[in-house]
Amino acid sequence: MSMQPLYENMVVEWTVSDSEERFIERILWISPSKDVVFSIAMQDDKAFPVMKTYSEYVVGFESHLCKHVEWINGNIPLIESEIDSLDLHIRDKSWDAIKEVVQDEPHCYDKSYRGARVREALERTGLHKSTIYRYLRRYWQGGKLKNALLPHYSNSGGYGNEREPKGKKRGRPRKFEDAPTGINIDEETKQLLRSGIRLFYNNKDKAPLKHAYQKTLEKFFATGFRQDGLAVIPVLPPPEKLPTFGQYKYWFNKEMDLEETLKSRHGKKRFALEYRPILGSSTYESFGPGSRFQVDATVADVYLVSEYRRDWIIGRPIIYIVIDVFSRYIAGIYIGLEGPSWIGAMMALANTTTDKVQFCAHYGIHIEAEEWVSSHLPQKLTADRGELEGEKPSHLIDVLGVDVENASPYRADWKGIVEQQFRLTNLRSIRFIPGAIKERYRERGERDYRLDAKLTLREFTQIMIRNVLYHNNHHHMLWYDLNEFMVADDVTPIPRDLWHWGIVNRNGRLKKQPEHIVKLNLMNRGEATVTAAGIKFKGMHYSCESAMREQWFIKARAGKTWRVKVSYDPRSTNEIYLWLDHGRRFEPCTLLEREERYLNKRFEEVEDLLEIERHQGRQQEVNNMLSKIDLDAHTKAIVDTATKKTNEAIQHSEVSASKRVKGTREHRSTEKALNREQEAFQLSDKNSVNESTKNNVVSLSRNENNEKKEAYIPPANKLSSIKAYLQEDGDDE
Repeated sequence: MSMQPLYENMVVEWTVSDSEERFIERILWISPSKDVVFSIAMQDDKAFPVMKTYSEYVVGFESHLCKHVEWINGNIPLIESEIDSLDLHIRDKSWDAIKEVVQDEPHCYDKSYRGARVREALERTGLHKSTIYRYLRRYWQGGKLKNALLPHYSNSGGYGNEREPKGKKRGRPRKFEDAPTGINIDEETKQLLRSGIRLFYNNKDKAPLKHAYQKTLEKFFATGFRQDGLAVIPVLPPPEKLPTFGQYKYWFNKEMDLEETLKSRHGKKRFALEYRPILGSSTYESFGPGSRFQVDATVADVYLVSEYRRDWIIGRPIIYIVIDVFSRYIAGIYIGLEGPSWIGAMMALANTTTDKVQFCAHYGIHIEAEEWVSSHLPQKLTADRGELEGEKPSHLIDVLGVDVENASPYRADWKGIVEQQFRLTNLRSIRFIPGAIKERYRERGERDYRLDAKLTLREFTQIMIRNVLYHNNHHHMLWYDLNEFMVADDVTPIPRDLWHWGIVNRNGRLKKQPEHIVKLNLMNRGEATVTAAGIKFKGMHYSCESAMREQWFIKARAGKTWRVKVSYDPRSTNEIYLWLDHGRRFEPCTLLEREERYLNKRFEEVEDLLEIERHQGRQQEVNNMLSKIDLDAHTKAIVDTATKKTNEAIQHSEVSASKRVKGTREHRSTEKALNREQEAFQLSDKNSVNESTKNNVVSLSRNENNEKKEAYIPPANKLSSIKAYLQEDGDDE
């Protein structure tokens, strides 16, 4: 007899020989390799999931120690439409408290991991710990159904039937006689309560319900007002003629439109992100491979060290993943330090068209071509608004034919497939890497996980490539919805098999473009100016073969400058790429040698440098102006003094203007002779010169007859006579 096959939610009854005791449990999860099983006891209100081996059940069924039994939960309605709206509200509130815990299988069955997630739920919801665990047990024991969280009072008499108000007060009797009993709520009173809720609770102020109750009484139940100083105080009837807060809360819960309340209090954007029901599928409009790729980035929960100095911690890397929606096949990745930004998205998209054999070989990983076959662009690309919004991705549509769809604001859930891939990657590998972030917040005294960082960016990329190869070729997606044609063709829900099946049967929507064309279109675009000094772009000058061959720089100097379109990678100033023939070809332009200081820089760094220099230039202009003011002041002072002295000398000399002009040449000669005495180089001490040699002839050279040529030095008394002559008032002719 073959063993009863195990499956999730199966209820198993264990019996013990010679005993009437029975133990009933529900199977919660079975590992894909069929070696581990998690289950929970059904009749224990303090039960937790326990781990067993698959072999225990094999032996149990073979030895008739256990058997499969049917379990009918009478607390769970069979028809959704029969459930009261208040019960649905309670159910949804309970589900919201535990959904982030139970959806993380099988980690939610681990005690330590579950405890950490429960603590997060406590902080988020404000519920008591016992309440959270009660919800978890009801969910697991109820077959992992959301409706298992419905309240268990459906068999109470008269439930759901609204009673007409009569003379006697309805509702639960008060515990104390002097407690306010409230009033019977008729249709008119209900309308007042509805108005109060709409005015004072469903608004952006997010006031507590009790505050809304108070304001409702003041506005709709006041019988008058009294003035106390400047204050005008509403006058309310006696408590027995007012609805109590309990009644207000009851009717609030009974008639509340939860969606409208959440939108009013939190806004439509936050409602769409956090509260909107997820009814659709992430595979919308995905006909085959390449119909739609999803791209998104996350900061990896691990710290890395420098490739060049392993004692340097360089922080956490950015992971970009591009995944095919139809097959879940990862088409491209980028692991680096850029982003999340357009640059990171650009690198990931470029990787989708890269030959993956060469890409893996660059990281020392040898693969066969069929192990990672994608080197294509998709028909549509779903991305986050941050990276693919604006003008930058427009050429994806215009040139590469890729239709870019940005997720609506606050709707990251539209990229659920790639988000799920991030989670799986973290669970598979990242959390076990040295330097990984185990918990979001460290306890005091715990070791800083950043100090455990051991891997470089290259080594981490190697791990991520291995993850992609595993996912594409071996990840068995039990949850994948195979259509009838896939089932007929016996397709295994592995990304590789789904990809190949889609290529054959759905033709796919993949696009092929040369890698350099894709990269060129993913780069930033700009305009450069052809000048006599080179192709000027962002303050730097470049040159290329076409410019030299066609004498662009000579033409620019002889005529005027003109502008050309270029592409550039903002991470490197070494090259820009010139578009030629209306974009049909391109040519690289290299930085000129005289611009060496800009080599191997980022464009942002150069822009900062030029801005600093411009700032320094503007500051220097101010300094120059201040110095020029100082210079002009000194010049004016000297000119004024000289003018005064000269005018006085002319006035005293009484020499005519014509005589002053005619004597210019002789006066110049005399001035020159006087200046020579002052300007002549004198290397020896004047006092030590022999008086007998002052008027001697100095031999300079010999003529053909060896006769000495002599230079005559005028005696000192002659210079004195020249000075005296200049002081005479005689005719200079």
